[in-house]
Amino acid sequence: MEIRRVICLLFLATVCRADSALDAFKQGNAAYAATKFADAVTQYEAAQKDGLHHWIVDYNLGNAYYKAGQLGKAIVHYERAFRRQSGDGDVVYNLGLASSKAGDPRLPGSALLALFWRLFYGLSLNALTLLTSLTMLTVCAGGALLLLGRGHAHADKFGVAVVILLALGLWLGLRIDFAEQSLAIVTTGVAEVRSGPNLSYPANFTVPEGHRVLLLDEQEPVSGWLEIGVPSQGLKGWVPDSAIEKI
Repeated sequence: MEIRRVICLLFLATVCRADSALDAFKQGNAAYAATKFADAVTQYEAAQKDGLHHWIVDYNLGNAYYKAGQLGKAIVHYERAFRRQSGDGDVVYNLGLASSKAGDPRLPGSALLALFWRLFYGLSLNALTLLTSLTMLTVCAGGALLLLGRGHAHADKFGVAVVILLALGLWLGLRIDFAEQSLAIVTTGVAEVRSGPNLSYPANFTVPEGHRVLLLDEQEPVSGWLEIGVPSQGLKGWVPDSAIEKI
């Protein structure tokens, strides 16, 4: 697993508020190269704390946590990098590798389904939003020309553009819906899920490290505890907030 280095020092310097963030990022890269993975984690997290919020930092954090043997934490950061840059091949590969190792594979097992999955996430959400916006502007401009009686020769092209816009809108809507799901990753060895927000309640089932869970808000929040669900198994319950981390 190779780390992503600074692609453009000037660019990254503009996305963070202090030189200390960029320095911490470079120190994290140096620590990773020296196989000091715990130190790399510390430096990358310091860079984020100082304002360097970029998918590359999350990707590198995922690599450092993976090498440090913290599979759940690695998946958290791969997922965060994926949400920002879903079309990056390295992010997809490492997320698939780590989640499969955890026993909760992110990519479909079928080759055909995996292909559709990659196509669905082939563009980042920002890129897809931009493409949809540009298509909408094109359709609006074409519609205006038709209303003015200047675009009848291209009416068929206008119809195609409308169909493309509808398809892009549906695609974007689904992507936004998936991105807004409140998901978390189990970061401890195993999470004991109890029937209530207290250790006195029995543990009804467990969720292994690295598995995804759905954060619920069906009941009043309780300090130190989170209500979760495992939709694929129809299960839900309470876990200590230290057992999971939100994506």
